[in-house]
Amino acid sequence: MELREYQRKVVNEIGDQNVIVKMPTGSGKTFVAAEFLLRRLNRLRRGEEGEDGDGKERPTTTERGRNDTASLFLVPTCELASQQTRALKMWLVGYEVEEYYGGKTIPTPKFDVLVSTPQAFLTLQQTEAKARFSWSNFFACIFDEVHHVLKDHPYRIIAHGIYAWELNEDQRVQVVGLSASLTYAVEHKAVEQALANLCQDLSITKMLSPTEEELKTGGYVPQDDHIETMSQWGVPSGVIPESNRQPHLMHQQFMDRIDGRGTTGFARKIYDAVCAIEEEIKACETESDGNSEPFKSPTRQVKLATWEEYAFRRKSRSRSGSAMQQYMLEVWYVALRMVVQSWEEEEQLVLQWLIINDGFHKEGWFSPQLESSLNGVERLRQCKSVQSDKLKALTQNLVDKRKRKGVAFRCIVFVQQRSPHTSWRNTSTPTTSAKTTAFTLGMLPQETAEPRQV
Repeated sequence: MELREYQRKVVNEIGDQNVIVKMPTGSGKTFVAAEFLLRRLNRLRRGEEGEDGDGKERPTTTERGRNDTASLFLVPTCELASQQTRALKMWLVGYEVEEYYGGKTIPTPKFDVLVSTPQAFLTLQQTEAKARFSWSNFFACIFDEVHHVLKDHPYRIIAHGIYAWELNEDQRVQVVGLSASLTYAVEHKAVEQALANLCQDLSITKMLSPTEEELKTGGYVPQDDHIETMSQWGVPSGVIPESNRQPHLMHQQFMDRIDGRGTTGFARKIYDAVCAIEEEIKACETESDGNSEPFKSPTRQVKLATWEEYAFRRKSRSRSGSAMQQYMLEVWYVALRMVVQSWEEEEQLVLQWLIINDGFHKEGWFSPQLESSLNGVERLRQCKSVQSDKLKALTQNLVDKRKRKGVAFRCIVFVQQRSPHTSWRNTSTPTTSAKTTAFTLGMLPQETAEPRQV
């Protein structure tokens, strides 16, 4: 096999530096790492570089019975360990490539390249054979899926271990990181910080990545990720288009719509119900209530969580009669917050919250205006104007897809994060914060594709 031109260029630029190679999935990162190792091993075998740079003839690994010219190739999973071992053996003809992960026999001291999971390697460094796996025995360490260094992961422990070892030694371990995506961060500042942390942890001096034009000219064809975007969510009409949403102005945009009577009908009913409860509390407020400060609506405060916190504090200081009013207000403040945070989309979720927390419970102190406002929202439970929640729509979509395909499949559903999680006092608050949800409609056998150049 031969390298593509963009792969050859990347290998040439690695040199003796600590680098991160960022290339898209399927573009041949493994072959870049394999060629880098092949060149270094060939140089060592020919005696063109020594442990001290003396250029003296160096015996092969087998002749030495030691591993002072060996390299470590780290992979995050056992499946990848086997896959990368096969790829390296095809590329590094004439060199010993061994794989190691939990449950396998400790490698012999005759390998030139050790492919290992990080936790298994850390365990090796604690065994009786730890001298054989000291960093003094490795000239290079490859981190496949190097972005794991940024997490609470064994990769991070190994990265810090290399750094600490080099502080007390004249030798160094050359680091080469491989990844298609260096960070899960989205915001520009978060991305910059993540990359700075990655470079610091691994003492990186250069980032290498072929241009789109180089990839295209070199014959790389982007892989089809089979990602589908569902557009039929049953989103209420009249919500702010996604292109116009500004998360940092979420509160202001909602209040501008309230003042201009531009919200959805559902959002307006929730807001009017909150206002009616507030007016009822103001009308019933007395000096003996326990709250020395007069009631002042917090809904114009930008920090949404302060709404229910305000009602909670007043409830804690109230007498038993008015405490029920404050509790009712607290429940409805949460409902209004959910409306704002979901950009007025999650009508079904808001209704479920109110039902679970007895938000429609009738009390003798209700005025006709308040009762009318609550009844207006409650009637929506029985009509078809409230959109069904997205989870039901998504589940139905996947079930229909399975019926059409006639086979089982697995998928991961990514949902956009809307806001930080905020928990309501003394109970569990539904949140519109996103989580990655995995749906498994039957299980397919795991098939690991052999790495290959097409």
